[in-house]
Amino acid sequence: MDGALFLREIGVVASSARSYEAPVLIFKGAEQFVREEALVVIDDAKFSRRFLGVLRYVTKLDPLLNPSQRSAVIEKPEIADEGLDIPYETSFVRIIGEIIDGRIDPPSSPPNPRSRVSVVESPGELDLKLGEGLAIGLHKHSGLQIPFRAEALRYHIAVVGTTGTGKSRLVKAIIDEVLEKTGWSVIVFDHTGMDYAPYWRSKVVRADEVVLDVETISDGLIATIGSAERLFEEYVPLALIRYILCGGSGPCKDYQDLNDLKKMEINISREILEKRTLELSRKKGWKASELAKTTADVADDLGARQSTCMKLALYIALFAETYVKRLNNMSLTINELVEKARRDRLLIVDLSTVETEARRAIVKGFLERLWDMVSEKLEPANTLIVVDEAHNYACMQGCSPSSALIEKTLREGRKWGLGVLLASQRVIDLSPDVRNNVNTVFFSRLQTPYDYEQLRNFVDLAGIRPESLSLLETREFFFAGLGNPLKYPMLIRVREVGEPGR
Repeated sequence: MDGALFLREIGVVASSARSYEAPVLIFKGAEQFVREEALVVIDDAKFSRRFLGVLRYVTKLDPLLNPSQRSAVIEKPEIADEGLDIPYETSFVRIIGEIIDGRIDPPSSPPNPRSRVSVVESPGELDLKLGEGLAIGLHKHSGLQIPFRAEALRYHIAVVGTTGTGKSRLVKAIIDEVLEKTGWSVIVFDHTGMDYAPYWRSKVVRADEVVLDVETISDGLIATIGSAERLFEEYVPLALIRYILCGGSGPCKDYQDLNDLKKMEINISREILEKRTLELSRKKGWKASELAKTTADVADDLGARQSTCMKLALYIALFAETYVKRLNNMSLTINELVEKARRDRLLIVDLSTVETEARRAIVKGFLERLWDMVSEKLEPANTLIVVDEAHNYACMQGCSPSSALIEKTLREGRKWGLGVLLASQRVIDLSPDVRNNVNTVFFSRLQTPYDYEQLRNFVDLAGIRPESLSLLETREFFFAGLGNPLKYPMLIRVREVGEPGR
């Protein structure tokens, strides 16, 4: 109990205290030291117990100005300045636990009324054994370091907040700590190419350098043409296969059956297609005019009308030249990139250089490869996958094919050291299966009241109100869940991570 001598007393516990919450009457002259979310210690001298808590619902009252009762100040405004010492202040302490030998144990009974309440103004005033972990930030008012428990990486993380809250700075701090203090690798999918890529320019791979599968190239080509004609969906995938395996337009020497699709009985593996796609890109063999001819030929082989064949060739030649030319940038397979990430421990994939469909396919491809490695080696991968703007990749509808692999990793990845960090502006857009499998959450100002309601469904907010969130400044987040050693939402200020180099 001697530690209480070094703390500033601000009040006493009032009547009606509970094991999880205690009302407090604030001393006159101590109001200036009372702040919402401040850490406090309750010293129960009668039973020699000590509690740790945070202040909530700070309220100023005046018995002469009760809004539900008539007051003489209505007729005589001049008396409002009289009796200035009458107002008083109350608050509530949300009790985190009982302090026993530096540990925080769950409280089994409430503190005794009249117990003294003191505010923690510096970390040296508390002797807490919170263990080692990742240094993400400090408690806003006390400066106490609340380490992120590294073992919680495999149980997944969500960072939620509207634009301007500092989500990317928080994620950057987590990545730095993971690289410095653990043996894990990190793969970051940077949605805009502006949040993480500038910090690690030597570790960046552009998404248009990643070899795509036929289905993704086909979807991108159809979307680029922008035609309402469904005929593209029927002919383009087959035309792409012929074009890739034949190394461009013209007769196919290595795969004779591709010259007559009606008789095609050929065993084509995904590995062969990927290899030939890479070869075609490296020799700059993607040309819109030649792909247009191949597509028309395929349609003709399959019995399409001449007008259909002409439309296919014309639309691709006219509208897809930029898209097709960009396919020549593909030079790296996902297998190579996953190995690079594990070797170098960090890989940033700049997704901004491709369309949304291709972005989702790339995220899905990386996760598929990581799961293949787990299946092959039957050992933990120890890899953190960071998905920026995650509501574009793990939403309830329309985020295929990335959403299915992200959900699988969230459900099953903890056993194999596959952790996921999702950064998003919108809680409501994340699928329920995603939300229910995230065990550590950092949250700040939210976009809508609906996001608050969804957040409350999978995080114990311990009485934090949406009005409190709206007052948070940049780089201020509540830290809740499994990674928090206090097991209680704590308001932290994320440490500085600096500006990216030029």
